[in-house]
Amino acid sequence: MKLKLSTIDQLAGILAGIKFTKMKDRNASLTLLKNHLLLRKVCQDARADKEEIIRKFQEDWKDELAAEEKDRLENKSMVEHFDLLTARKDANKSIQEIFSREVDISLTPVSLDVFTDASWDVTLDQVATLRECGIIEG
Repeated sequence: MKLKLSTIDQLAGILAGIKFTKMKDRNASLTLLKNHLLLRKVCQDARADKEEIIRKFQEDWKDELAAEEKDRLENKSMVEHFDLLTARKDANKSIQEIFSREVDISLTPVSLDVFTDASWDVTLDQVATLRECGIIEG
């Protein structure tokens, strides 16, 4: 299945909240754990790229960021920070481009019945997302 890296990152976040050790079905627990590890691995480079963009932006604009924050607190105009605002927009666009790439990933589904044993901290919307992306079947 092809999924955007942003979706894969979201799925990894959802699975991170599941209490695998509370599941009665050990095979389903291991399947979800393997899915989670695969999702994290696929997103690892994208997360590293994102952190590098943020680090570089903060390093390059360190002085200007402090001045902008001061002006915001004093409710001053942001016009003189136009270059910073443009650079921030460009950095955010670069991050969005990274996470909008699609990746082919093969996940192993678990049944909805088995999944409910471990999903106490997961919302209905998150369950729907997991089902739409092939982690839950049924």
